[in-house]
Amino acid sequence: MTWIYIMIFIVSAIVSAFAAVQLSKHADTISKQTKLGGVLIGTIFLAVATSLPELTATIPASLIGSADIAVGNGLGSVLFNIFFLFLLDLHFRNKRLFLRVSHTHIYTGVVALLLCTVTGIGLAANLSISALNIGLISFIIAFIYIGGMWFLSKTEKPEATEEADTLLTTDSTVRQTVKKFILFAFVIFVFGSALSLTGDAIAKNTGMSTSTVGSILVALATSIPDAMGVYTALRLSNVNLAIGTILGSNVFNILVIAIGDVFYLKGDIWQDTSSDLMYMSIVGFILTALVMLITKRDRTRNTFTYSLPSAVAVVTYLIVVGYIII
Repeated sequence: MTWIYIMIFIVSAIVSAFAAVQLSKHADTISKQTKLGGVLIGTIFLAVATSLPELTATIPASLIGSADIAVGNGLGSVLFNIFFLFLLDLHFRNKRLFLRVSHTHIYTGVVALLLCTVTGIGLAANLSISALNIGLISFIIAFIYIGGMWFLSKTEKPEATEEADTLLTTDSTVRQTVKKFILFAFVIFVFGSALSLTGDAIAKNTGMSTSTVGSILVALATSIPDAMGVYTALRLSNVNLAIGTILGSNVFNILVIAIGDVFYLKGDIWQDTSSDLMYMSIVGFILTALVMLITKRDRTRNTFTYSLPSAVAVVTYLIVVGYIII
């Protein structure tokens, strides 16, 4: 039976990766053909679309009472997303793409830092305050996310590029692009869900712990669309779309945990989650802060100094994953 899950997992991964590439291309087109910049398109639209598998993995885990998988999936996806962003930065290091990043990402980074902090407190403090079986931490997370996205939508400005100024578009062209974006988002929803569910089934058949399943295997599986979307954005040299997607996906992934709390019928999901996952919130905070520091740079002396922060982040992620597995 396990080999059937493996085959479904592989097929779902291929289809999800293809859909994510197409989704990123259409998002890049929308950001250049409309007044919406790569920051806003990546942070809200592309980020949510590519993070649908995390949502469809967390809700079933909550319904069956697996708090560690539900929370671990969200936090694990946060770490993997940043890891892959830094890994791609090393891959494209000669282009030094991150020196051309909009400082607007700082706002999204602040929202991500706040959410990581609140999540860490929720996992460490074991607060018993709840309403309708939904923990206080979940309400705070939802409030921060909604407020942060509203603020970002108010501060985003159109990106002034030559391509945007010279590109002739019509309303019908934009509508067609948006329709294709929605279509591939639906494809990711379907096959990304299959990806996360089969990944969970494979893990259970191999006897892995629930915290490892949630924070590594399921998180890795559901993050494939994010990774491919960011890779495509960087190949198109749309670094704002790439970073916006990562930071936007991360804040949405933490919101997904709060949504999972709604479906967790045993009570407050934060009280039933292993405190070991608190360390993932701390690492997520550190890596997010590193992303914010990188976006503030506008020059570097050589390739080594440019690549050093990304190399440190990649090594840190590998150490954390090694610690969880051991």
